[in-house]
Amino acid sequence: MGTILFHIFESTLCLTILYFLFRLFFRKDTLFRTNRLLLLIGTVACTLLPLMQIDVSQYTPLQLPVTAVRNLLTEKEAGVVDKGEEVSKEYPFEGTGAFFVDEEENSIKESRGSVMSAIPVTLLLGGCYLLGAFVVFSFLLLSTIHMYRLIHRFPAHEYGEYRLVICPEKIVSFSWGKTIVLSQEDYERNPEEILLHEQMHLQHRHTLDLLWMECLVILHWFNPAAWLLMRELREVHEYEADNSVINHGIDATQYQLLLVKKSVGTRLYSMACGFNHSKLKNRITMMLKRRTNNWARLKLLLFVPAAAGTLYAFARPEVKKTVEQAIAPVSVKQDPVQNSELEQLETFFKEKNDAFFEARSAGSGEKVVKLDDKSLMLLPRFFVNMNNKMMLNDELIKEYDVSALSSRFTNYLREGYKDNKKDYRDLVVRLSVWYDRGSSSDAITSYLRTIKDSYLQVRGEISGQLGGVAEARLDSIFPILVHFEKPKTYSPKGKTATDISLPIQISLFFGGSAGPVLKNPSLREVEQRLKEYKATTGADHLAVSLKLDKDVAMGVVEDVKEVIRNTLYGK
Repeated sequence: MGTILFHIFESTLCLTILYFLFRLFFRKDTLFRTNRLLLLIGTVACTLLPLMQIDVSQYTPLQLPVTAVRNLLTEKEAGVVDKGEEVSKEYPFEGTGAFFVDEEENSIKESRGSVMSAIPVTLLLGGCYLLGAFVVFSFLLLSTIHMYRLIHRFPAHEYGEYRLVICPEKIVSFSWGKTIVLSQEDYERNPEEILLHEQMHLQHRHTLDLLWMECLVILHWFNPAAWLLMRELREVHEYEADNSVINHGIDATQYQLLLVKKSVGTRLYSMACGFNHSKLKNRITMMLKRRTNNWARLKLLLFVPAAAGTLYAFARPEVKKTVEQAIAPVSVKQDPVQNSELEQLETFFKEKNDAFFEARSAGSGEKVVKLDDKSLMLLPRFFVNMNNKMMLNDELIKEYDVSALSSRFTNYLREGYKDNKKDYRDLVVRLSVWYDRGSSSDAITSYLRTIKDSYLQVRGEISGQLGGVAEARLDSIFPILVHFEKPKTYSPKGKTATDISLPIQISLFFGGSAGPVLKNPSLREVEQRLKEYKATTGADHLAVSLKLDKDVAMGVVEDVKEVIRNTLYGK
């Protein structure tokens, strides 16, 4: 819901800009068709423009307000689970309870205390927004029903390609779809001018314009710019119909007198194009005004910098990513091995983690922060069980729900930074990752990718708040710290037998040359072939690449890595 509300917020800004530009530069022009297309295409563009995203190197003051609203609307929508709640009663991690509950975890929960769940801001705003949209839609539907009943209450006559309904009641003449509705009085006294005016509305298909604008005001019922743009479009419709009537040979003076006489009428139906919808003075002024030069269309170029500036304000700066190194202990220079994404992600986190503690220990008089010192380090925990369900501390997340993981972890990092910026040297956030050996490698890859993206997003926001800083500076202010604990085994599928075929492919590289490829080998076969290859070529400048089948268990991956390390490098 937060994403939808933020899109509405962005399109609201676009509609506001469109209205002011139209009001300042185009409203008084007699290029009616151009103005009509401008309003229609402009409102569509305002709806679609926020869907486009561009990247910039760092935040600027123009992006900070938009970023603040984005953070507010996309923050975590679920409260923290209180200690002792129903988690234990309907525990989704069957067979893995010992994996997720231990004394250290309980001590962390106790230190936090009981946290009451609060209604999220996005839920309140979303409820108000939907309620308002429903009310506006109801009024529109009611008006349409009344108009439909009136049209079908009296007999219709053929009028060229349109239908003509003569209403004996005193109403304001209007048109909708392919139907013209005239009062008996208008039909008897001024049939030619009024019929021609309503016919021009239908000929120019103004009904379709109004349908779109009604949909727009339902989505933007709270935005005055949307209602004002619809009013501007209605006036353009009247100007366009009046101009067409004059061009058909109707005497301008006689037509203007008719407008004055009929100006006391009132519009009944919001969806209809009526004879008296627009302000009388504006309509007569437009009929008497000198035609606008066609060169005035060049003013449309004003929307180019306006659109560019809006896209720039909506841009989401990203922290420059470091080059991801291969996970192999030794690399291949001439023909680099393209390791799996899982290996690259694990290496990325490991390098960030090691670099942080090395920098801390090498600093002047600074000591490495101890992992067991709760006063200096926040220790969030991320668990994945054999069914790929997740738990971020005491919050349960269903399998493959990476959007929920992203929302919760990003919010956790933001809260951590609020504490961090008080004294970043004394407080850091370090995530511990635990997973069952039966977990899917595909799921773990997806989750680690989400965690990495969350780190980069928050670090980008921090960079913007500080006016743009280098990544090395961010590594000291808000480092990326992820520690991989040793996987547990609570599932039979997490236990890898020695002699069964495994759903993997191992490619060996020596120098710049490709070596043998082992497809679906067993652990025994992997060990035997690696020993033979090492005896022939030696382990120097040797690299190994793993290709994993989808959903292969993490236990298989860990066992293969262990065999490779022990056989080739004695680790």
